[in-house]
Amino acid sequence: MALSKAEIALYAYATGRVLPKGTTRKVFTKAIQVLTPVATRATPVVARGAASIAAANPVATGIGLGLGALQTPPGQALLDAAAARGAADRIAAQQAYDEAVFRATTQTIPQVQAGLTSPAFKPAVKRKVSKYAKAVKAGMAAVKKSKFSGKPGKITNAKKAFSTVSKVTSAINKGKKVAKTGIRGTIGRAVRRIL
Repeated sequence: MALSKAEIALYAYATGRVLPKGTTRKVFTKAIQVLTPVATRATPVVARGAASIAAANPVATGIGLGLGALQTPPGQALLDAAAARGAADRIAAQQAYDEAVFRATTQTIPQVQAGLTSPAFKPAVKRKVSKYAKAVKAGMAAVKKSKFSGKPGKITNAKKAFSTVSKVTSAINKGKKVAKTGIRGTIGRAVRRIL
């Protein structure tokens, strides 16, 4: 009597081989009887080998078991729950970011503007220029217009010119006399208008 399709499929699944056509039930039963003791003896050896491989590669074993567990219906439910939690976390993070941006734009900017317009802030930013500084500025402008220290409109040695201007301005500020001609006279006339 010939084997049914289910028995042929079972044999092929168990052994990994295809039965030749025309195999009878009697031959099939005899083959199963021969293979059963071999399989019974080989099972502990295979199990020990699998255990040693699992001990040698715990990460790979864990990944394999985890992937196998995720293929089951409870594993799929776990994946769906994780996806829902991840989506909720992303929404919460986006809301927190949006709220921080909203607070920064609606609360911080008016506070900064109020601070900038307060009377306490103005003196710190804009200082009153002293008469001495104005006199030095006027003296440098006079030197630049004059023929001394370079062509009119240019100063060749700015350090030397500034030194002379600050010395003359300081002397006039103290009430001392300065030269009436030359670069010192030009600076003195410009500085006296301010001091």
